[in-house]
Amino acid sequence: MPTEETLNKITSQEARNYIQSLPPLKKKNFKDVFRGANPLAIDLLELMLELDAERRITAEQALAHPYLAQYADPTDEPVSLPYDQSFEDMELPVEKWKELVYHEVINFVPQTLPALSPTIEAAT
Repeated sequence: MPTEETLNKITSQEARNYIQSLPPLKKKNFKDVFRGANPLAIDLLELMLELDAERRITAEQALAHPYLAQYADPTDEPVSLPYDQSFEDMELPVEKWKELVYHEVINFVPQTLPALSPTIEAAT
């Protein structure tokens, strides 16, 4: 069960009520669940699965985590703006949510990726 502090950060009363209606579950020890897994992987997973968004690891922090050190290239990792959750926090009737999702799908335009440089294309 989330702490009272974490519950109070959830703006939707419906969501809070739902969470509070769930039977209490004891947190599983990931070292037991993923027996034999790399301890750094378990640490990163726990940091990413934090319910409280203010305490959850950011993408930038995750990329700098020791588990991903061999893949990290700080010179080639753009930093994005924090996720704006205000849209999800709106209290709307289900029909309005359906309408908004429908319009989002209909108006979706995929981003085009920049063309690969000739040296990269030659290597592929």
